[in-house]
Amino acid sequence: MMSAPDFKKALARINSFKKEKLKGRLLMILVATYFLLISSFMIFNGMWFSPDQFIIAGLVLALFVAQPLAFLRDWIPFVFLFLSYEYLRGLAPKLGMSVHIFPMIHVDQFLARGVLTANLQKILYTPGSLHIYDYFFSILYMLHFVSLLVFAFFLWIKKRHVYKRFVVTTIALAYAGFLTYVLYPAMPPWMASSKGFIPPVANVVSDTFNSFVKTVHFPSLYQFMDPNPVAAMPSLHAAFPMLVYLFMVDIFGKRARPFIIYPVLVWIAIIYTGNHYIIDTIVGILYAYVAFYAVKFFYNRKEGKELAGQEGPGLPRGALPAWEAEGFSLAAGELPSSDAGASGGEARN
Repeated sequence: MMSAPDFKKALARINSFKKEKLKGRLLMILVATYFLLISSFMIFNGMWFSPDQFIIAGLVLALFVAQPLAFLRDWIPFVFLFLSYEYLRGLAPKLGMSVHIFPMIHVDQFLARGVLTANLQKILYTPGSLHIYDYFFSILYMLHFVSLLVFAFFLWIKKRHVYKRFVVTTIALAYAGFLTYVLYPAMPPWMASSKGFIPPVANVVSDTFNSFVKTVHFPSLYQFMDPNPVAAMPSLHAAFPMLVYLFMVDIFGKRARPFIIYPVLVWIAIIYTGNHYIIDTIVGILYAYVAFYAVKFFYNRKEGKELAGQEGPGLPRGALPAWEAEGFSLAAGELPSSDAGASGGEARN
């Protein structure tokens, strides 16, 4: 039987774990509320939430959790590489590659008996009169990248070893998209419609954001970059939400599966608003799958080699050190302690 002192000690550990878990949940609510308020303010003033603006907003929040230097160390390389991607993406149309127009249209006609964007807008869109779902889908379209960064911030706070893999996967996915834009420039539906290649299609996102009154302006490096109007294939608007979903399922298992509704709504939004065809969306989803599993395979091999190198003379091959068996992970940056149960450490995913 457990003695009274041992019982009290175990009870104290349980209470400590519950308090830490509650603090973690409250912190996540704070993070979500903070970025939601900033995003809402910027969107309703007709602005994008760019990566350089996000790192400033994130630094303010990092000051609250007392980790500003760690935040700058871990986020500056991520933001720099992503801004580099955005800059290079703007150069792609200037390389003189011919723009593809009809293959995406033909796939739509085969799968949807017409261009799906035109079919949806014929039913739902009223020129000159915006509906609540026009705002909803436009905001979903705008928030696809914000949700990516907020999820990265969550990983940075709670699961930093997973954050690093997420960053590598996101950058790999972005640059795979960039290479495709260079080799296969593709015209989006709204542009194809403006040139008479398909039935009338409105750029719903542009119409929606033009309706907002712009009262303030925050400077951003994006103002020095040229957008790429022929970067429809693959759709990273489809890929990034799918990537977040794949990581959520990888971390939380079946509990995360209902979150699939978010990427599905984004896929509907990017097609309805005139920014992507069906095939752009499908290829974007496939890119997310390939990036996720390719980087995960690389990390699993790397961690396997690190564990093999940590084997001591009395440790059989494939066996875990004692602190790993207790739920501590060297990959997570956790150190074994003499009192494993009191630490509340998480097992490696």
